[in-house]
Amino acid sequence: GAREIVETVVFVVVLVLMLKSFVAEAFVIPTGSMAETLWGYQKDVTCPKCNHRFPVNASDEAEGGPTRNYVSGCTCPNCRQKLTLYPPNQKPADDLPENVAILDPSFVVGEWAPAILQNLFNGPRSGDRVLVSKYPYDVPAGGPRRLDVVVFKFPGDEQRRDFPNTGPYKNHVPINYIKRLIGLPGETIAVHRGKVFVLAPELSPKYPEDDEARKDPSRAILMWRMQVGEWLHVDDVRARELFKEQKFTINRKTPDVLTAMMRLVYDNDLPAKDLPGLDFKRWVTTRDSDWTENEDNHTFTCSGGADTTWLRYRHVLRDEPNKPQLITDFMGYNTDRPGRGGSTGTNWASDLIVECQVKAEKGEGKFVVELSRGPSRYQAEFDAGTGECVLVRLKDGAKVETLGQAATKFKGAGTYNLRFANVDDRLTVWVNGSLPFGHGVAYDSPFTFAPTAHNDLDRPASLGASGGQFTVRNLKLYRDTYYTSSRDVGSPDVPGFSPNDPTTWTQVVDTPFTTYYVQPGHYLCLGDNSPKSADSRSWGLVPARLLLGRAVLVYFPFPRVGRIK
Repeated sequence: GAREIVETVVFVVVLVLMLKSFVAEAFVIPTGSMAETLWGYQKDVTCPKCNHRFPVNASDEAEGGPTRNYVSGCTCPNCRQKLTLYPPNQKPADDLPENVAILDPSFVVGEWAPAILQNLFNGPRSGDRVLVSKYPYDVPAGGPRRLDVVVFKFPGDEQRRDFPNTGPYKNHVPINYIKRLIGLPGETIAVHRGKVFVLAPELSPKYPEDDEARKDPSRAILMWRMQVGEWLHVDDVRARELFKEQKFTINRKTPDVLTAMMRLVYDNDLPAKDLPGLDFKRWVTTRDSDWTENEDNHTFTCSGGADTTWLRYRHVLRDEPNKPQLITDFMGYNTDRPGRGGSTGTNWASDLIVECQVKAEKGEGKFVVELSRGPSRYQAEFDAGTGECVLVRLKDGAKVETLGQAATKFKGAGTYNLRFANVDDRLTVWVNGSLPFGHGVAYDSPFTFAPTAHNDLDRPASLGASGGQFTVRNLKLYRDTYYTSSRDVGSPDVPGFSPNDPTTWTQVVDTPFTTYYVQPGHYLCLGDNSPKSADSRSWGLVPARLLLGRAVLVYFPFPRVGRIK
Protein backbone atom coordinates (compact mmCIF):
# COMPACT_ATOMS: atom_id res chain seq x y z
CA GLY A 1 0.00 0.00 0.00
CA ALA A 2 0.84 3.67 0.27
CA ARG A 3 2.60 3.08 3.59
CA GLU A 4 4.94 0.51 2.04
CA ILE A 5 5.78 2.89 -0.79
CA VAL A 6 6.57 5.70 1.64
CA GLU A 7 8.67 3.38 3.81
CA THR A 8 10.59 2.19 0.74
CA VAL A 9 11.28 5.74 -0.43
CA VAL A 10 12.40 6.79 3.05
CA PHE A 11 14.64 3.73 3.32
CA VAL A 12 16.28 4.45 -0.03
CA VAL A 13 16.82 8.12 0.85
CA VAL A 14 18.34 7.23 4.22
CA LEU A 15 20.54 4.58 2.62
CA VAL A 16 21.82 7.03 0.01
CA LEU A 17 22.55 9.64 2.68
CA MET A 18 24.38 7.07 4.80
CA LEU A 19 26.45 5.93 1.83
CA LYS A 20 27.26 9.55 1.01
CA SER A 21 28.17 10.38 4.60
CA PHE A 22 30.16 7.31 5.58
CA VAL A 23 31.13 5.14 2.60
CA ALA A 24 31.45 6.94 -0.73
CA GLU A 25 30.61 10.20 -2.44
CA ALA A 26 30.67 11.35 -6.05
CA PHE A 27 32.90 14.28 -6.99
CA VAL A 28 33.34 16.21 -10.26
CA ILE A 29 36.84 17.44 -11.05
CA PRO A 30 36.69 21.10 -12.09
CA THR A 31 40.32 22.01 -12.87
CA GLY A 32 43.31 20.56 -14.69
CA SER A 33 45.64 20.31 -11.70
CA MET A 34 45.66 16.48 -11.88
CA ALA A 35 45.91 16.18 -15.67
CA GLU A 36 46.39 13.96 -17.46
CA THR A 37 45.83 11.39 -14.73
CA LEU A 38 42.42 12.98 -14.19
CA TRP A 39 40.74 15.58 -16.37
CA GLY A 40 39.00 18.77 -15.36
CA TYR A 41 36.91 20.82 -17.78
CA GLN A 42 38.53 20.26 -21.19
CA LYS A 43 38.04 20.24 -24.92
CA ASP A 44 38.46 17.07 -26.92
CA VAL A 45 40.84 17.77 -29.81
CA THR A 46 41.90 15.58 -32.72
CA CYS A 47 44.97 16.90 -34.50
CA PRO A 48 44.32 17.18 -38.27
CA LYS A 49 48.01 16.59 -39.00
CA CYS A 50 48.69 13.35 -37.12
CA ASN A 51 45.23 12.24 -35.84
CA HIS A 52 46.40 12.20 -32.23
CA ARG A 53 43.43 12.78 -29.93
CA PHE A 54 44.09 14.70 -26.73
CA PRO A 55 42.40 16.94 -24.13
CA VAL A 56 43.17 20.64 -23.71
CA ASN A 57 42.45 22.55 -20.52
CA ALA A 58 39.21 24.58 -20.57
CA SER A 59 38.72 25.29 -16.86
CA ASP A 60 39.02 29.05 -17.31
CA GLU A 61 36.39 29.01 -20.04
CA ALA A 62 34.00 26.84 -18.06
CA GLU A 63 34.22 28.65 -14.72
CA GLY A 64 35.51 32.09 -15.61
CA GLY A 65 32.17 33.88 -15.44
CA PRO A 66 31.41 36.83 -17.76
CA THR A 67 35.10 37.47 -18.42
CA ARG A 68 35.94 33.86 -19.13
CA ASN A 69 38.70 33.16 -21.61
CA TYR A 70 37.53 31.19 -24.62
CA VAL A 71 39.96 28.43 -25.53
CA SER A 72 40.59 29.08 -29.21
CA GLY A 73 43.90 27.32 -29.72
CA CYS A 74 46.32 24.67 -28.51
CA THR A 75 49.33 22.61 -29.59
CA CYS A 76 49.37 18.90 -30.40
CA PRO A 77 51.74 17.12 -27.99
CA ASN A 78 52.56 14.44 -30.57
CA CYS A 79 53.51 16.40 -33.71
CA ARG A 80 53.58 19.93 -32.16
CA GLN A 81 51.21 21.44 -34.72
CA LYS A 82 49.72 24.69 -33.42
CA LEU A 83 45.96 24.42 -33.82
CA THR A 84 43.05 26.83 -33.99
CA LEU A 85 39.85 25.63 -32.31
CA TYR A 86 36.82 27.07 -34.05
CA PRO A 87 34.40 29.00 -31.78
CA PRO A 88 30.82 27.72 -31.39
CA ASN A 89 28.02 29.31 -33.43
CA GLN A 90 30.42 30.57 -36.09
CA LYS A 91 30.54 28.87 -39.45
CA PRO A 92 34.05 29.01 -40.92
CA ALA A 93 34.87 29.61 -44.54
CA ASP A 94 34.60 26.67 -46.89
CA ASP A 95 38.37 26.72 -47.43
CA LEU A 96 39.11 25.85 -43.82
CA PRO A 97 42.86 26.12 -43.06
CA GLU A 98 44.58 22.83 -42.42
CA ASN A 99 45.64 23.82 -38.91
CA VAL A 100 42.05 24.14 -37.69
CA ALA A 101 40.94 21.32 -35.41
CA ILE A 102 37.29 20.29 -35.33
CA LEU A 103 36.59 19.50 -31.72
CA ASP A 104 34.24 16.59 -32.23
CA PRO A 105 36.00 13.91 -34.30
CA SER A 106 32.78 13.08 -36.18
CA PHE A 107 32.81 16.53 -37.78
CA VAL A 108 34.57 16.86 -41.12
CA VAL A 109 35.30 19.94 -43.21
CA GLY A 110 32.16 21.02 -45.05
CA GLU A 111 29.72 19.16 -42.81
CA TRP A 112 28.40 21.38 -40.05
CA ALA A 113 25.94 20.50 -37.32
CA PRO A 114 23.20 22.86 -36.10
CA ALA A 115 24.24 25.59 -33.69
CA ILE A 116 22.86 23.77 -30.65
CA LEU A 117 25.14 20.79 -31.38
CA GLN A 118 28.09 23.06 -32.08
CA ASN A 119 27.65 24.51 -28.61
CA LEU A 120 27.60 21.00 -27.20
CA PHE A 121 30.71 19.80 -28.98
CA ASN A 122 32.77 23.01 -29.13
CA GLY A 123 32.16 24.06 -25.55
CA PRO A 124 34.06 22.64 -22.58
CA ARG A 125 33.32 19.10 -21.56
CA SER A 126 32.77 18.33 -17.91
CA GLY A 127 35.63 17.00 -15.85
CA ASP A 128 35.98 13.40 -14.77
CA ARG A 129 33.42 12.21 -12.27
CA VAL A 130 35.10 10.21 -9.54
CA LEU A 131 33.95 8.12 -6.62
CA VAL A 132 35.55 8.94 -3.28
CA SER A 133 35.84 6.18 -0.69
CA LYS A 134 35.62 7.47 2.88
CA TYR A 135 35.85 4.45 5.13
CA PRO A 136 39.50 3.27 4.49
CA TYR A 137 40.92 6.24 6.37
CA ASP A 138 38.67 5.56 9.36
CA VAL A 139 39.93 2.03 10.06
CA PRO A 140 43.21 1.14 11.80
CA ALA A 141 46.16 1.03 9.39
CA GLY A 142 43.81 2.17 6.64
CA GLY A 143 45.87 5.15 5.56
CA PRO A 144 46.27 7.72 4.22
CA ARG A 145 49.18 6.37 2.20
CA ARG A 146 51.74 8.14 0.10
CA LEU A 147 50.72 8.54 -3.56
CA ASP A 148 47.00 8.12 -2.78
CA VAL A 149 44.80 10.46 -4.82
CA VAL A 150 42.83 12.23 -2.09
CA VAL A 151 39.86 14.59 -1.88
CA PHE A 152 39.72 17.19 0.90
CA LYS A 153 38.11 20.44 1.91
CA PHE A 154 40.25 23.37 0.85
CA PRO A 155 41.99 24.53 4.05
CA GLY A 156 41.67 28.28 3.39
CA ASP A 157 39.28 30.64 5.19
CA GLU A 158 38.76 34.03 3.60
CA GLN A 159 37.42 35.50 6.84
CA ARG A 160 40.76 35.16 8.65
CA ARG A 161 43.91 36.89 7.58
CA ASP A 162 46.05 34.04 8.89
CA PHE A 163 44.88 31.88 5.99
CA PRO A 164 45.19 32.24 2.21
CA ASN A 165 42.69 34.81 1.02
CA THR A 166 42.73 33.83 -2.63
CA GLY A 167 41.32 30.33 -2.35
CA PRO A 168 38.51 28.96 -4.52
CA TYR A 169 35.18 29.80 -2.94
CA LYS A 170 31.58 29.61 -4.02
CA ASN A 171 29.30 31.81 -1.95
CA HIS A 172 32.07 32.09 0.65
CA VAL A 173 32.12 28.33 1.15
CA PRO A 174 35.37 26.40 0.52
CA ILE A 175 35.05 23.72 -2.13
CA ASN A 176 36.62 20.30 -2.48
CA TYR A 177 40.11 19.80 -3.87
CA ILE A 178 41.72 16.68 -5.33
CA LYS A 179 45.48 16.09 -5.30
CA ARG A 180 48.04 13.33 -4.83
CA LEU A 181 49.26 12.82 -1.27
CA ILE A 182 53.05 13.21 -1.20
CA GLY A 183 54.17 14.01 2.36
CA LEU A 184 53.14 12.32 5.62
CA PRO A 185 53.08 13.89 9.13
CA GLY A 186 56.51 14.69 10.56
CA GLU A 187 58.40 14.21 7.30
CA THR A 188 60.48 16.72 5.39
CA ILE A 189 59.87 16.67 1.64
CA ALA A 190 62.24 17.93 -1.06
CA VAL A 191 61.33 18.55 -4.70
CA HIS A 192 64.30 18.38 -7.05
CA ARG A 193 64.75 17.66 -10.78
CA GLY A 194 61.10 16.74 -11.12
CA LYS A 195 61.25 14.14 -8.37
CA VAL A 196 60.15 13.89 -4.76
CA PHE A 197 62.56 13.05 -1.94
CA VAL A 198 61.60 12.11 1.62
CA LEU A 199 63.32 12.56 4.99
CA ALA A 200 61.71 10.34 7.62
CA PRO A 201 60.25 11.95 10.79
CA GLU A 202 63.00 10.54 13.00
CA LEU A 203 65.62 12.22 10.81
CA SER A 204 63.79 15.48 10.12
CA PRO A 205 64.65 18.69 11.95
CA LYS A 206 62.43 19.24 14.97
CA TYR A 207 60.32 22.36 15.47
CA PRO A 208 58.59 23.46 18.69
CA GLU A 209 55.23 24.83 17.55
CA ASP A 210 53.24 21.58 17.61
CA ASP A 211 54.26 20.76 21.20
CA GLU A 212 53.66 24.37 22.25
CA ALA A 213 50.18 24.37 20.76
CA ARG A 214 49.28 21.14 22.54
CA LYS A 215 50.72 22.08 25.94
CA ASP A 216 50.05 25.81 26.19
CA PRO A 217 46.32 26.74 26.04
CA SER A 218 47.24 30.30 25.10
CA ARG A 219 48.83 28.98 21.90
CA ALA A 220 46.15 26.44 20.98
CA ILE A 221 45.11 28.59 18.04
CA LEU A 222 48.30 27.38 16.37
CA MET A 223 46.62 24.04 15.80
CA TRP A 224 44.35 25.77 13.29
CA ARG A 225 47.11 27.69 11.54
CA MET A 226 49.93 25.22 11.04
CA GLN A 227 49.17 24.43 7.44
CA VAL A 228 50.31 27.81 6.16
CA GLY A 229 53.17 30.25 6.01
CA GLU A 230 56.09 29.91 8.38
CA TRP A 231 54.96 26.57 9.77
CA LEU A 232 55.99 24.75 6.58
CA HIS A 233 59.59 25.81 7.32
CA VAL A 234 60.22 26.12 3.59
CA ASP A 235 63.93 25.77 2.74
CA ASP A 236 64.95 25.48 6.37
CA VAL A 237 68.73 25.76 6.63
CA ARG A 238 69.19 22.42 8.40
CA ALA A 239 66.82 20.63 6.01
CA ARG A 240 68.77 21.93 3.02
CA GLU A 241 72.03 20.78 4.60
CA LEU A 242 70.60 17.29 5.09
CA PHE A 243 69.47 17.18 1.47
CA LYS A 244 72.92 18.16 0.21
CA GLU A 245 74.35 15.45 2.47
CA GLN A 246 72.04 13.03 0.60
CA LYS A 247 70.14 11.98 3.73
CA PHE A 248 66.82 12.10 1.85
CA THR A 249 65.57 9.05 -0.07
CA ILE A 250 63.88 9.23 -3.46
CA ASN A 251 60.17 8.44 -3.48
CA ARG A 252 59.69 5.65 -6.02
CA LYS A 253 56.32 5.09 -7.67
CA THR A 254 54.72 1.68 -7.88
CA PRO A 255 54.33 0.32 -11.43
CA ASP A 256 50.60 1.15 -11.40
CA VAL A 257 51.21 4.75 -10.35
CA LEU A 258 54.11 5.06 -12.79
CA THR A 259 51.93 4.11 -15.77
CA ALA A 260 49.15 6.44 -14.57
CA MET A 261 51.60 9.36 -14.42
CA MET A 262 53.56 8.80 -17.63
CA ARG A 263 53.01 11.37 -20.39
CA LEU A 264 53.25 10.86 -24.14
CA VAL A 265 56.35 12.12 -25.95
CA TYR A 266 55.73 10.49 -29.34
CA ASP A 267 53.45 7.85 -30.87
CA ASN A 268 55.16 6.35 -33.91
CA ASP A 269 51.81 5.11 -35.25
CA LEU A 270 50.70 8.74 -35.68
CA PRO A 271 53.31 10.61 -37.74
CA ALA A 272 52.41 14.05 -39.07
CA LYS A 273 51.17 13.81 -42.66
CA ASP A 274 52.77 17.15 -43.59
CA LEU A 275 56.28 16.27 -42.34
CA PRO A 276 57.64 13.67 -44.77
CA GLY A 277 61.28 12.82 -45.26
CA LEU A 278 64.26 12.18 -43.02
CA ASP A 279 64.46 15.73 -41.63
CA PHE A 280 61.47 15.14 -39.35
CA LYS A 281 61.76 11.40 -38.76
CA ARG A 282 61.84 10.56 -35.05
CA TRP A 283 63.05 6.92 -35.13
CA VAL A 284 66.08 6.51 -37.41
CA THR A 285 68.52 3.71 -38.17
CA THR A 286 72.23 4.00 -37.56
CA ARG A 287 74.80 3.63 -40.32
CA ASP A 288 75.14 0.05 -41.62
CA SER A 289 72.06 -0.89 -39.60
CA ASP A 290 70.04 -4.02 -40.36
CA TRP A 291 66.79 -2.22 -39.48
CA THR A 292 64.27 -1.46 -42.24
CA GLU A 293 61.07 0.58 -41.93
CA ASN A 294 57.66 -0.09 -43.44
CA GLU A 295 56.07 3.36 -43.45
CA ASP A 296 52.67 2.01 -44.49
CA ASN A 297 52.11 0.06 -41.27
CA HIS A 298 54.65 1.90 -39.07
CA THR A 299 56.75 -1.17 -38.33
CA PHE A 300 60.49 -1.77 -38.13
CA THR A 301 62.15 -5.11 -38.92
CA CYS A 302 65.68 -6.25 -38.12
CA SER A 303 67.27 -9.38 -39.56
CA GLY A 304 70.32 -8.95 -37.42
CA GLY A 305 73.76 -10.43 -37.73
CA ALA A 306 76.09 -11.20 -34.88
CA ASP A 307 76.58 -7.54 -33.93
CA THR A 308 73.85 -5.41 -32.37
CA THR A 309 72.44 -2.79 -34.73
CA TRP A 310 70.35 0.12 -33.53
CA LEU A 311 67.17 2.08 -34.13
CA ARG A 312 67.41 5.40 -32.28
CA TYR A 313 64.93 8.10 -31.30
CA ARG A 314 65.56 11.79 -32.11
CA HIS A 315 63.39 14.47 -30.54
CA VAL A 316 62.97 16.49 -33.75
CA LEU A 317 60.16 19.06 -33.67
CA ARG A 318 58.46 20.79 -36.58
CA ASP A 319 59.99 24.20 -35.90
CA GLU A 320 63.58 22.92 -36.32
CA PRO A 321 63.92 20.16 -38.92
CA ASN A 322 66.81 17.72 -38.57
CA LYS A 323 67.91 19.38 -35.33
CA PRO A 324 67.19 17.18 -32.31
CA GLN A 325 66.62 18.73 -28.90
CA LEU A 326 66.17 17.49 -25.37
CA ILE A 327 62.87 15.98 -24.23
CA THR A 328 61.02 18.29 -21.85
CA ASP A 329 57.91 18.30 -19.67
CA PHE A 330 55.73 19.63 -22.50
CA MET A 331 52.05 18.67 -22.31
CA GLY A 332 49.35 19.57 -24.83
CA TYR A 333 46.79 19.88 -22.04
CA ASN A 334 48.52 23.07 -20.88
CA THR A 335 48.63 24.90 -24.22
CA ASP A 336 45.20 26.51 -23.90
CA ARG A 337 46.67 29.93 -23.13
CA PRO A 338 50.17 30.19 -24.61
CA GLY A 339 52.36 32.71 -22.84
CA ARG A 340 49.85 33.32 -20.04
CA GLY A 341 51.11 31.32 -17.11
CA GLY A 342 52.04 27.71 -16.75
CA SER A 343 55.08 26.01 -18.17
CA THR A 344 54.66 24.61 -21.67
CA GLY A 345 57.72 22.39 -21.50
CA THR A 346 60.80 24.18 -20.22
CA ASN A 347 62.23 21.53 -17.88
CA TRP A 348 64.41 18.64 -18.99
CA ALA A 349 62.51 15.36 -18.58
CA SER A 350 65.22 12.79 -17.92
CA ASP A 351 63.04 9.84 -16.86
CA LEU A 352 61.69 7.98 -19.91
CA ILE A 353 59.51 4.97 -20.72
CA VAL A 354 59.40 3.11 -24.03
CA GLU A 355 56.83 0.52 -25.01
CA CYS A 356 56.32 -1.57 -28.13
CA GLN A 357 55.12 -4.89 -29.47
CA VAL A 358 57.91 -7.19 -30.63
CA LYS A 359 57.49 -10.23 -32.85
CA ALA A 360 60.34 -12.73 -32.63
CA GLU A 361 60.25 -14.71 -35.87
CA LYS A 362 62.46 -17.42 -34.42
CA GLY A 363 63.38 -18.46 -30.91
CA GLU A 364 66.85 -17.00 -31.17
CA GLY A 365 68.73 -13.73 -30.99
CA LYS A 366 68.80 -10.81 -28.57
CA PHE A 367 66.55 -7.76 -28.41
CA VAL A 368 67.67 -4.67 -26.46
CA VAL A 369 65.75 -1.66 -25.16
CA GLU A 370 67.97 1.24 -24.08
CA LEU A 371 67.23 4.52 -22.27
CA SER A 372 69.74 7.31 -21.64
CA ARG A 373 69.97 9.64 -18.67
CA GLY A 374 72.86 12.05 -18.28
CA PRO A 375 76.25 10.31 -18.38
CA SER A 376 74.76 6.78 -18.31
CA ARG A 377 72.70 4.50 -20.53
CA TYR A 378 70.50 1.71 -19.20
CA GLN A 379 69.63 -1.44 -21.12
CA ALA A 380 67.16 -4.29 -20.83
CA GLU A 381 68.58 -7.12 -22.93
CA PHE A 382 66.21 -9.98 -23.78
CA ASP A 383 67.49 -13.37 -24.95
CA ALA A 384 64.77 -14.90 -27.13
CA GLY A 385 66.37 -18.32 -26.80
CA THR A 386 66.50 -18.56 -23.00
CA GLY A 387 63.88 -15.97 -21.98
CA GLU A 388 66.37 -14.26 -19.68
CA CYS A 389 66.48 -10.47 -19.32
CA VAL A 390 69.61 -8.72 -18.09
CA LEU A 391 69.61 -5.11 -16.86
CA VAL A 392 72.84 -3.26 -17.54
CA ARG A 393 74.21 0.23 -16.91
CA LEU A 394 76.75 1.69 -19.34
CA LYS A 395 78.90 4.78 -19.00
CA ASP A 396 80.81 6.31 -21.89
CA GLY A 397 79.58 3.42 -24.03
CA ALA A 398 81.26 0.77 -21.88
CA LYS A 399 79.50 -1.73 -19.63
CA VAL A 400 79.81 -0.62 -16.03
CA GLU A 401 77.70 -3.09 -14.11
CA THR A 402 74.94 -5.66 -14.31
CA LEU A 403 72.04 -4.42 -12.21
CA GLY A 404 69.86 -7.51 -12.34
CA GLN A 405 68.68 -10.53 -14.31
CA ALA A 406 65.46 -12.52 -14.36
CA ALA A 407 63.51 -15.07 -16.38
CA THR A 408 60.74 -13.58 -18.55
CA LYS A 409 57.98 -14.66 -20.92
CA PHE A 410 60.05 -13.38 -23.87
CA LYS A 411 61.12 -16.88 -24.90
CA GLY A 412 60.88 -18.54 -28.28
CA ALA A 413 59.08 -17.40 -31.40
CA GLY A 414 56.04 -15.26 -30.65
CA THR A 415 54.68 -11.76 -30.11
CA TYR A 416 55.46 -9.87 -26.91
CA ASN A 417 54.30 -6.56 -25.45
CA LEU A 418 57.26 -4.84 -23.81
CA ARG A 419 57.62 -1.77 -21.64
CA PHE A 420 60.89 -0.53 -20.14
CA ALA A 421 60.99 2.40 -17.69
CA ASN A 422 63.89 4.32 -16.19
CA VAL A 423 61.98 6.29 -13.56
CA ASP A 424 62.89 7.43 -10.03
CA ASP A 425 66.37 5.84 -10.22
CA ARG A 426 64.83 2.43 -10.84
CA LEU A 427 64.50 0.18 -13.90
CA THR A 428 61.13 -1.52 -14.35
CA VAL A 429 60.30 -4.11 -17.01
CA TRP A 430 56.93 -5.36 -18.25
CA VAL A 431 56.55 -8.42 -20.53
CA ASN A 432 52.97 -9.17 -21.59
CA GLY A 433 51.77 -7.34 -18.49
CA SER A 434 53.94 -9.26 -16.03
CA LEU A 435 56.74 -7.74 -13.95
CA PRO A 436 59.75 -10.10 -13.99
CA PHE A 437 61.74 -7.76 -11.71
CA GLY A 438 58.78 -6.90 -9.47
CA HIS A 439 58.59 -3.16 -8.88
CA GLY A 440 62.01 -2.84 -10.49
CA VAL A 441 65.73 -2.72 -9.80
CA ALA A 442 66.95 0.43 -8.04
CA TYR A 443 70.34 1.98 -8.69
CA ASP A 444 72.43 4.82 -7.26
CA SER A 445 72.34 7.97 -9.34
CA PRO A 446 74.84 10.85 -9.26
CA PHE A 447 73.59 13.68 -7.06
CA THR A 448 74.42 16.27 -9.71
CA PHE A 449 74.66 15.77 -13.45
CA ALA A 450 73.63 17.47 -16.67
CA PRO A 451 72.25 16.19 -19.98
CA THR A 452 74.82 15.13 -22.55
CA ALA A 453 74.69 15.51 -26.32
CA HIS A 454 75.99 11.98 -26.89
CA ASN A 455 73.28 10.33 -24.80
CA ASP A 456 70.28 12.58 -24.16
CA LEU A 457 70.35 14.36 -27.51
CA ASP A 458 71.57 11.70 -29.96
CA ARG A 459 70.09 8.58 -28.34
CA PRO A 460 67.58 9.24 -25.52
CA ALA A 461 65.85 5.95 -26.42
CA SER A 462 67.02 3.10 -28.65
CA LEU A 463 66.10 -0.40 -29.80
CA GLY A 464 68.78 -2.94 -30.72
CA ALA A 465 68.81 -6.46 -32.13
CA SER A 466 71.28 -9.19 -33.03
CA GLY A 467 71.29 -12.85 -34.03
CA GLY A 468 67.61 -13.09 -34.97
CA GLN A 469 64.72 -11.51 -36.83
CA PHE A 470 62.47 -9.11 -34.91
CA THR A 471 59.58 -6.88 -36.01
CA VAL A 472 58.55 -3.88 -33.88
CA ARG A 473 55.16 -2.17 -33.99
CA ASN A 474 53.04 0.08 -31.71
CA LEU A 475 56.19 1.97 -30.72
CA LYS A 476 55.61 4.76 -28.20
CA LEU A 477 57.85 6.92 -26.04
CA TYR A 478 56.72 8.48 -22.76
CA ARG A 479 58.23 10.58 -19.99
CA ASP A 480 57.55 10.62 -16.27
CA THR A 481 55.54 13.40 -14.62
CA TYR A 482 57.81 16.29 -13.65
CA TYR A 483 57.23 18.07 -10.32
CA THR A 484 58.42 21.67 -10.49
CA SER A 485 60.26 22.87 -7.39
CA SER A 486 59.30 26.54 -7.46
CA ARG A 487 56.50 27.80 -5.21
CA ASP A 488 55.63 30.18 -8.04
CA VAL A 489 53.34 27.92 -10.05
CA GLY A 490 54.43 27.68 -13.67
CA SER A 491 57.97 28.97 -13.25
CA PRO A 492 60.71 26.83 -14.83
CA ASP A 493 63.19 25.19 -12.49
CA VAL A 494 66.20 26.53 -14.43
CA PRO A 495 65.19 29.87 -16.01
CA GLY A 496 68.13 30.06 -18.42
CA PHE A 497 67.85 26.50 -19.67
CA SER A 498 66.92 25.82 -23.31
CA PRO A 499 66.40 22.28 -24.66
CA ASN A 500 67.88 23.20 -28.04
CA ASP A 501 70.89 25.18 -26.79
CA PRO A 502 73.66 22.93 -25.40
CA THR A 503 75.52 25.92 -23.97
CA THR A 504 72.78 26.21 -21.31
CA TRP A 505 72.73 22.57 -20.25
CA THR A 506 75.44 22.83 -17.60
CA GLN A 507 73.01 24.98 -15.59
CA VAL A 508 71.01 21.81 -14.91
CA VAL A 509 73.79 20.72 -12.54
CA ASP A 510 72.62 23.46 -10.18
CA THR A 511 68.89 22.78 -10.52
CA PRO A 512 67.34 24.35 -7.40
CA PHE A 513 65.42 22.33 -4.85
CA THR A 514 62.81 23.24 -2.26
CA THR A 515 62.16 21.60 1.12
CA TYR A 516 58.91 21.53 3.10
CA TYR A 517 58.23 20.33 6.63
CA VAL A 518 54.96 18.42 7.13
CA GLN A 519 53.50 19.28 10.53
CA PRO A 520 52.06 16.47 12.72
CA GLY A 521 48.42 15.89 11.83
CA HIS A 522 48.90 17.32 8.34
CA TYR A 523 49.70 16.16 4.80
CA LEU A 524 51.52 17.67 1.85
CA CYS A 525 49.56 17.26 -1.40
CA LEU A 526 50.61 18.07 -4.97
CA GLY A 527 48.88 18.03 -8.33
CA ASP A 528 50.11 15.69 -11.07
CA ASN A 529 49.99 18.63 -13.50
CA SER A 530 52.65 20.43 -11.53
CA PRO A 531 53.15 23.52 -13.77
CA LYS A 532 49.41 24.26 -13.57
CA SER A 533 48.61 23.14 -10.03
CA ALA A 534 47.92 25.40 -7.06
CA ASP A 535 48.72 22.98 -4.25
CA SER A 536 50.65 22.62 -0.99
CA ARG A 537 53.58 24.50 -2.52
CA SER A 538 51.49 27.66 -2.71
CA TRP A 539 48.70 27.43 -0.11
CA GLY A 540 50.10 25.02 2.44
CA LEU A 541 49.40 21.71 4.12
CA VAL A 542 46.15 19.75 4.40
CA PRO A 543 44.97 19.12 7.99
CA ALA A 544 43.93 15.51 8.60
CA ARG A 545 40.54 16.73 9.79
CA LEU A 546 39.75 18.04 6.29
CA LEU A 547 40.47 14.81 4.40
CA LEU A 548 37.29 13.40 2.88
CA GLY A 549 38.69 10.18 1.46
CA ARG A 550 40.56 8.48 -1.34
CA ALA A 551 39.49 8.84 -4.97
CA VAL A 552 39.13 5.26 -6.20
CA LEU A 553 37.20 5.24 -9.47
CA VAL A 554 36.33 7.32 -12.53
CA TYR A 555 32.72 6.42 -13.31
CA PHE A 556 32.01 8.98 -16.07
CA PRO A 557 32.54 9.69 -18.95
CA PHE A 558 32.29 6.05 -19.98
CA PRO A 559 35.44 5.91 -22.16
CA ARG A 560 37.47 6.90 -19.09
CA VAL A 561 35.85 4.56 -16.58
CA GLY A 562 38.48 2.82 -14.49
CA ARG A 563 40.38 2.58 -11.24
CA ILE A 564 42.34 5.65 -10.14
CA LYS A 565 46.02 4.93 -9.55
